[in-house]
Amino acid sequence: MTFKLTSQHPHAILSRRLFLAVVTGSFVFLVPWVGYLSFSLPAHHEVRQWDIAWVGFDCILVAAVGVTALFAWLRRQIFIPWAIITATLLVCDAWFDVVLDWNSSDLLLSVLTAVFGELPLAALLYYTARRLVRLSMQMAWVLTGHTEPPPPVTQFRMIDDDSWSAPPGTGSGVPPGSGSQPPGL
Repeated sequence: MTFKLTSQHPHAILSRRLFLAVVTGSFVFLVPWVGYLSFSLPAHHEVRQWDIAWVGFDCILVAAVGVTALFAWLRRQIFIPWAIITATLLVCDAWFDVVLDWNSSDLLLSVLTAVFGELPLAALLYYTARRLVRLSMQMAWVLTGHTEPPPPVTQFRMIDDDSWSAPPGTGSGVPPGSGSQPPGL
């Protein structure tokens, strides 16, 4: 006996509504919160855990780069979210390095590492992740029996039983157990 949860199943509908409420509510909360912080935070604040904060963040960044590289070498689809996570961490690292060194003698080094290291690597990871998402979606489009060109990435609907079914009379496009995989890097 197998259980198939479709997009119209009551649990799927409830989960989607809950998810949308949480994400939308978070957005609505964060907009005024950022405004409040921009007026209430002090311009200067000393902390004793500065080294722990930076070394901890850099350890997380190193781990993310390593996991991303591993999944790229293994040509696994899980590379895509890891590339996005790692690119985001690199952008955050560049931002904080430059902003926190703004009035210090380390500013030039921070700008150079951001411009020639962190930001180009982040851009490469974002580009590669987007390209692989597009290739995976094109493969899924073909394997579900569609013959017309796929829509742009921003126009694709979430994959569910309603929007990705094969056109009538074309079958699924994938033989059972074929193990077809979209191309990797």
